Amino acid sequence: MRNQLLVSAAMGLAVYGFAGVAYAAPHHEHGHKQDDGTGIAGTVTEAEPEFRHQFELEAGQIVTLTTQSEENFDTVLTLLGAGGKPITQNDDADPTTLQSLILFVAPESGTYSASVTGYGGTTGSFELHIEEGIDFGLSDAAVIYTEGAVSLTNRQRTHDYQLTLAEGDILVASTEALTEGLDTTLVLLDGSGDIIALNDDRGDGSLNSQITHLIEASGDYTVRAGSFSGSDTGELFFSVATDPNAELPFDFTSIEGESIAVDEDRIDDSHPVYRRPITIAEGQTLYAYVDRVDGDLDPVLRLLGPDGMPVAMNDDRGDGSLNSAFAYTAPASGEYIVEVDRYGGGPTSGGFSLNLSWVPASVLEVLQALRESIVTLSGDPQSFRTEDFVVNYTLDGEDSTSLAYAQSVGDALQHALEEQLGRMGWREPVRDADGLYRAFVADAGGSMGVTYPVETVFDNPHTADIREPLASRTVFVVENDFEGFDEKEAPVDSLMRATATHEFAHVVQFGYDSEEGLDWLYESTASWIETVTVGHHQDATDYVETDYQRPELCWTTSEGGFDYSQWTLLQSLADVHGERVVVRIWENAVEHDGFDTMSVTLDEVGTDIPAALRRWRAQNFAMAYELAPLFDRPVALHRSLNSAESWTSKFGPQQLGANYIELDLDGRHEISLSGNDTLELVALGHRDGRVDVIELGQGGVVDPQAYDYLGLMVFNPVVPDAPGECSAGMYTLDINETRQAASQSVSYSFDAPHFTAPTPVSQAAQ
Repeated sequence: MRNQLLVSAAMGLAVYGFAGVAYAAPHHEHGHKQDDGTGIAGTVTEAEPEFRHQFELEAGQIVTLTTQSEENFDTVLTLLGAGGKPITQNDDADPTTLQSLILFVAPESGTYSASVTGYGGTTGSFELHIEEGIDFGLSDAAVIYTEGAVSLTNRQRTHDYQLTLAEGDILVASTEALTEGLDTTLVLLDGSGDIIALNDDRGDGSLNSQITHLIEASGDYTVRAGSFSGSDTGELFFSVATDPNAELPFDFTSIEGESIAVDEDRIDDSHPVYRRPITIAEGQTLYAYVDRVDGDLDPVLRLLGPDGMPVAMNDDRGDGSLNSAFAYTAPASGEYIVEVDRYGGGPTSGGFSLNLSWVPASVLEVLQALRESIVTLSGDPQSFRTEDFVVNYTLDGEDSTSLAYAQSVGDALQHALEEQLGRMGWREPVRDADGLYRAFVADAGGSMGVTYPVETVFDNPHTADIREPLASRTVFVVENDFEGFDEKEAPVDSLMRATATHEFAHVVQFGYDSEEGLDWLYESTASWIETVTVGHHQDATDYVETDYQRPELCWTTSEGGFDYSQWTLLQSLADVHGERVVVRIWENAVEHDGFDTMSVTLDEVGTDIPAALRRWRAQNFAMAYELAPLFDRPVALHRSLNSAESWTSKFGPQQLGANYIELDLDGRHEISLSGNDTLELVALGHRDGRVDVIELGQGGVVDPQAYDYLGLMVFNPVVPDAPGECSAGMYTLDINETRQAASQSVSYSFDAPHFTAPTPVSQAAQ
């Protein structure tokens, strides 16, 4: 998935053509209105080619501006700020109606103006609607309890809303992130504090959340908004409503069959896995679903075959909860095992209920159809085939595109396949029943593209020599027009080709392992693939800045964007061991998981994680990459030291992270490190287009006069206990003048024609 977020306008946050918002006609009975609900009548004529309407906004207020025209007048809507300065503009929010839409967050209180003109000088009449809030697709019968912007802060990492609901109410709770990169979550709790519904991503390709839940018992409830990491901060729009016309998700408990058993148990640290043996006869179809009873358990449901390998598995069944369900028809009689554990072996825990029954084989088709429909087009679906892909598209609605553009996507995908499978030697991923890969050209909901696993086949049929335990078939989306990506300077064709390459890399990955514990691998590999297959069309260099600005954070940090930006680690490995080493990582992911996946691969080439990461952090300093001229910045400078002194850093590097320090000293100096025995010192000297790497350990003598620029890298070689489990501590550097000669020799060097000295970070970041 290539996450791209809201467009940051010069005077605030403006969004247009953003699929995360349900663009039905505004429901004027909801929320506060700037108009009276009937709209502000306007006309554009040859004599008066522009219509303007002024309105007042308060700082932080969120408004949706739309045009409506019975004659389908093709409007262009522009939002103007103080002094008539344009902030943002939209032509067609929905090409079928030619009307316009802008979502805007006011950065400051004041007078704003909406300007309406006709596209291409056309004229006509319309209504302008200015309404507070965001349309989440609620019906006219909905009752809104609360809606508005809320903040997640370091002191308040969640936002709660309490309400009383009646049996039979349909609750609809929604979030829309207003801060770039914020991955929102929603939780519904009953009066006892037990979780009865959760949602992370609502399934439209965005990181926003929505819960649609039928209330089974009258009482008090709490809707809690938060972030996926539990620590992210930022602004989000939060809505809680009841809507009798809301479409409820599929009821997995409604599938009828011959009951076998209902087991209740608990998953926690002392009992992380529940197993139940069951005998299945050839041709019998087992239906299993698990519901969390209490706690925050995120259950995963598996069926192990007679050989102990998984034959069926589900994590989230797609009803807005974290519960699981599967159906399986046995090809042969035998002893199977139903297994319940927790997602990723994580810290969640709680009670659960496991329901088992015999059902008709047709239930498999029902469940698979639900999964296959994860992507739906807004208009009449069209499709065509290339040699290896079926490309689905539409000419109508928010997903609309042209046949020519869709065909160019097909061409880009064929090129991606030929490069990745043919030239680079990646294994062929799982195809559909027609022997094709399914692609959609559609609005990707604020992302450039997104890939969904839709069928876990476990053993990839195209790898006869490997028995994969978790290979999956996918469908994927490539953005239809790249509107709203103003921060991207590349033309649409380049963005499309980079995205097609990136998403097909995910298709390939799922053919190896659809549940790799080293989650960093997915986005970093797909981003790296861009750089080695599509030339100047690649988009991955735009992401490097995220890591270069925060090199002190650990490798595998859970903070947003780093999985994309740290593709340079794969390039660093490829520079030493060849491109094949990246393929080997994924081949090892079949049998290994988490850090073991990387450790086994690096052991094959005679190194380990700390050594590889130390070299990578040094290479980042040297900017020793062919694509470095496209990087937005060098690594961040943690501190500049220009005299013999003792200096303490309150915030050292996290595991496998680095601080970069400038040594602006005259003459030789002895440097020693104390306060943290796990840290290491590495001197980095630049001269004559090269960067020398001198490994000092806990200390040594350096001679800054020998280099044009001498830096010191404080590196943390400790591997975290698990990906994303990161921490940092203090350390002290003691610097003293000395007449001793340099005590360590150069360990290795980089050709560094693109070297740029590290640039400072703010005092607050040190």
